[in-house]
Amino acid sequence: MAQDSNYVTVDGEFDSLEDRSFLTMDDYDLSGQNVILRIDINSSINPENGDLLDDTRIKRHSATVKELSDNNARVIVLAHQSRPGKLDFVNLENHGKRMSQIINKEVKFVDDLYGDKAIKEISNLKNGDIILLDNVRFDKEEIELSQFTDNNFKLQKNSGMVKKLSPHASYFINDAFAASHRCQPSLVGFTENMPALAGRVMQRELDFLGKAISSGPTPRIAVLGGSKAADSVAIAENFLEKGVERILTGGVVANIFLIASGVDIGKPSTEFIQKQIPDHNNVIDLAKKLLDKYEERIQLPTDVALNIDGKRNGTNVDNLPKNYSLFDIGIDTLVNYISIIEKAGTIIANGPMGVFEDSEFATGTNEIFSAISKSKGMTVVGGGETAMAFNQMGLANGIKHISTGGGACISFMSGETMPALEAMRRSKNLFSK
Repeated sequence: MAQDSNYVTVDGEFDSLEDRSFLTMDDYDLSGQNVILRIDINSSINPENGDLLDDTRIKRHSATVKELSDNNARVIVLAHQSRPGKLDFVNLENHGKRMSQIINKEVKFVDDLYGDKAIKEISNLKNGDIILLDNVRFDKEEIELSQFTDNNFKLQKNSGMVKKLSPHASYFINDAFAASHRCQPSLVGFTENMPALAGRVMQRELDFLGKAISSGPTPRIAVLGGSKAADSVAIAENFLEKGVERILTGGVVANIFLIASGVDIGKPSTEFIQKQIPDHNNVIDLAKKLLDKYEERIQLPTDVALNIDGKRNGTNVDNLPKNYSLFDIGIDTLVNYISIIEKAGTIIANGPMGVFEDSEFATGTNEIFSAISKSKGMTVVGGGETAMAFNQMGLANGIKHISTGGGACISFMSGETMPALEAMRRSKNLFSK
């Protein structure tokens, strides 16, 4: 059955599946059908022996694979691992073995992508069978044809992979949310040849992220921190325009907004921004514009923790010494942020409050993340380092949804056009007529 869909997402209002701007696995009877399933099981690998060091993504996508197999679909899995030139740029044999263990069904690895061997294996598929074709990035076109050119997917559609595999499938299922900001043949090329459906990981990501931004329980707040300040300021702009009531800032994101508000954050922190953030002047200018327009909705630290000879030293932002780095939010700010979090209906978290890797300056991040995990509201955590931090702190179980995508999650939250999602929307328009 479909998830509870009685809400509005970024894709519009849908009280029924037909109202979504993308198709899902619930829209078709896939029994006895050949389906091409694109997943993202890119995993950490020991380059010395090829052993998988982390199977988190494999576990997440296994649910989609198992559901399709249990419903007698014939499953042709496409996936990538790393990229050319990297030590972990290997085939997917071990990924297939691990998935077989997880779902207790054979996932047959085929060391071919769209040659005679692959086509023969596809021709021999029976209902419920699963094959995993080789690393799609072994194909040169998957790397080279990666641009969303002239607002269409013609180059990707005409790639060798898509031309060879399309005649052997009736449906394309995209479950690779973590790669959906990319425009490669395996992600967008099939969508004009057959209906493109969202897999369960993709569907969950779009539902939770879309609802959190646009229509989650109120008040809706976002906690934005970390060092990727350019991304976070763009995210803040999109959130504020979409009606998120309050932005709580920490880390370098807070420092950008403090500068934009006229605070001198000191030489070390200013130089860090100048060296580490490309186009930092434009980022600061955008922060100024947001403060001018949404000042009451952007929460800045009122006090911070300085790093003085490796020790934590709290001080008010109105009286900052000029020669010490800002490493965390202060205690007064922490108390204020937690009070806002406790009253929130929806919380989106992306980025830590400071240099949490150093235990001396981990208080802000630990306490804020802990408060988020205890919230009874709808809690959504961005991908990448933020998700890793919640896992490392043992707080992940308290979160309603942790995104599988790092860069993809940031692109989605920033309101950018994401080629794979755009291709799915166009596919619905094409095949629903």
